[in-house]
Parts: sequence; C-alpha cells; structure tokens
Amino acid sequence: MTGFGRSAGALSQRYFVAVTTKSVNHRFLEVSVRMPEFFWELEPAVRAIAAETFSRGKLDISIRVQRTQQPEYNVRINTQIANVVVPQLRSMSEELGLGSTFAGSDLMRVPDLLQVEPIETEITDEERDALARLVREALAQMIAMRTREGESLHADITARLKTIRDLQQRLGAYRDEIRSELLSAYQQRVQEIGAQAGVQVPEERIAQEVVLMVERGDIAEELTRLTHHIQQLQQAIDGREAAGKKLDFLSQEMLREINTMGSKSRSATIRTLVVELKTEVERIREQVQNVE
Repeated sequence: MTGFGRSAGALSQRYFVAVTTKSVNHRFLEVSVRMPEFFWELEPAVRAIAAETFSRGKLDISIRVQRTQQPEYNVRINTQIANVVVPQLRSMSEELGLGSTFAGSDLMRVPDLLQVEPIETEITDEERDALARLVREALAQMIAMRTREGESLHADITARLKTIRDLQQRLGAYRDEIRSELLSAYQQRVQEIGAQAGVQVPEERIAQEVVLMVERGDIAEELTRLTHHIQQLQQAIDGREAAGKKLDFLSQEMLREINTMGSKSRSATIRTLVVELKTEVERIREQVQNVE
C-alpha cells in the first residue's frame, strides 16, 4: 500500500530534524533509511520502529539533520605534507630569487595541509527519544493515508466476492442439469464405441463405467472448497490483523479450484461461468498485492 508522512522538530539545542516517510507495494517488508553519517548509530532503532509498525511494503525513511549549534572543531596540521612540500617550496623560491619567507596565506593554499574536523559528541538519550517520537509521528501519518486506501480496497474486494458468490450459485444450479447431460452423452458414447468394435457391452457394465466418468467430471467438491475459501477470505478482510499474505494464498487456492472445474467440464455454460469467476479472482489477487 502507498502512503506518505512527514514530521519535524528539534531534538535538542544542537539538532533540528525533518523526517519524511513513504511506502509502496511490496510482498515483504523492506526498509531503507537515509541519514547523516554522524547519526548512523541510530539507524537500527529507526528500523526497529518500522518493523514494529509494518509487516509488508517497501518503506523509505529519510532523516535530514540541521545543526542549530556549532560544534567544537579539531584543527590539525598534516606534518607529513608540510615536511615534504615546504622544503621544496623554499628550494624553488631560492632558485627563482624570491626569498625564503612564506606567509601564512601561502601555506594555506597547499591542499590538505590544514585539516579541520568537527568534534562529534555522543547522541544523548533525550535526542534518541525525540528522534523516535518524530519517526513515529511520520509513520502515523503514513498509516492514516494507507488506512484510507485500505477502506477503498475493502469495498472493492467485498463487491467482487459478492459477484463470485453469485457466479458460484449459478454453477451449483447448473450442476444437476450438467450431470444428466454427461450421463446421457457418456452412455451414448460407450454404446457407439461398443458398436464400432463389434462388441456387445452389458448394460450393467455400461452403467458402472458411465457413473465413474460422471463422478470424475462432477464439480461438487470444487464448489464446496471454493465456498470455504470465500468464507476465509471474507473473514480475513474483515479482521484487524495484517492479512496480505493470507489473502494472496487464498486467491491462489480459489483459482486452483476454478481451473479444476473448467478442466472437468465440457459444458459451454460452465466454461463461460468459469472464465467470469477467474476474471473476478484475478482482480482480487491484483488488489491483495496492495494489502498489508
């Protein structure tokens, strides 16, 4: 499911932070965190908060930090560079008759001679707690957006389940009629084969074979399992727990039963209903990819 959230606030007198979060569809939970290098120690905590809140989706969490108080700096002269460069500059200066005196501005032009690094102090517990609060606020906004999308998905899937139930009932109504058609067709076919082979097949034997063939072509078991899957799917979307993976599995099982019914039947009516059923279940399966 897609969503976006944002929060901002001061962690302390030293830092002001802006947190942005966004999510897109994904079968599993994948969290990407971007933050400054001096905040890297907080990345595991941010990932843990995301894992507590979500079970599926690709989440991007961006944390931008602005310093509101200048840190102390460590100034260091790279003596290795100075020991190599300065004598060479003196030698060149004497050869060119420029003298051997250097101004500070001349030495500052030497790359990497002067190294200035901020002294990063440890992040305090208060700053950790403040960042966690901001991350949760941004995720809460994203959850609200995902909830609105979930309500739309719930309405769509519920409507499609109603259509599937109607189609299933129509299949059940045709079942007895199709069994009678199959019985008549198989009896005629067995008699034709016997006549072509010049064999007189006993009526009892014909009846036994025809009954077995009709039973193999009956769709009663598939209809029963399809009913069970529909009930489970309805319960899953009405529940409050994460059900995306379960819905995906149930939609696959529904397609399996529908395909079996289609392969068993020679009736054009049933094949037409099977195609309509598959269309509705495929649409549900596409939608449940967006469900956590």
